[in-house]
Amino acid sequence: MSTFEEELLAALGGADDAWDIRAAVRRCFFYDFDGSPVRLWDGVGLLTTTVGVGDPMTLPDGQMVAATEWLGTRDGMGGNVHQAPAVADDRDGTAPNYTFGLPFLDHETFSAIKADQAKAAGRSLTCYHAIFLADEGLLPATPLRFAWRLTMQKVDFSQALEEREDGVIKRIYSATVTARSGEAGRSRYPGGTYTDTSQRDRARLLGLESDSGCVFVAKNSQRTFRVG
Repeated sequence: MSTFEEELLAALGGADDAWDIRAAVRRCFFYDFDGSPVRLWDGVGLLTTTVGVGDPMTLPDGQMVAATEWLGTRDGMGGNVHQAPAVADDRDGTAPNYTFGLPFLDHETFSAIKADQAKAAGRSLTCYHAIFLADEGLLPATPLRFAWRLTMQKVDFSQALEEREDGVIKRIYSATVTARSGEAGRSRYPGGTYTDTSQRDRARLLGLESDSGCVFVAKNSQRTFRVG
């Protein structure tokens, strides 16, 4: 059973130019709702991975999906019913809100989370990467690599009626998830952003008269330092 790194090396092969590498990386999303996990991936069909993530999930028709299985959110025309923004590197100290449009909720999951936001708030939304070689279909087991993790803040809900091809009217349940990175709340002491004022406040909380360790911070605003 190969790993993500082994698949990547196989895709690189003897290529000496980026344009010679014929492989694609797709995102896989795990919404860790308490008791009602959701796993989706940016592709067509049911993806099976080498490792399971979370617990089995229930589809709107009542079918159970194993922890190693991820629902594809793309249709045959290239559309994607899962709205997932690009998540930026948060090491610059920013912590924007990200909004995800979540389809495929069964009625029980929809009702449970709507009745108790604690099933979502504070829980994780994790993204993994899966690699696919050119002209390669879905494998019996695809390896994953961790990409990033956000914390879900809240969930907004919606439902609508949709007519299927056979004329049957079906109720569709969906949700919008707001999430933030681990950088959220950095400015809140005791371990927040370092400014002269906040450092002196932290010192007083510890029973010290003062702490001038960050008095230089304001003077270095908008300045670039090169080391080495």
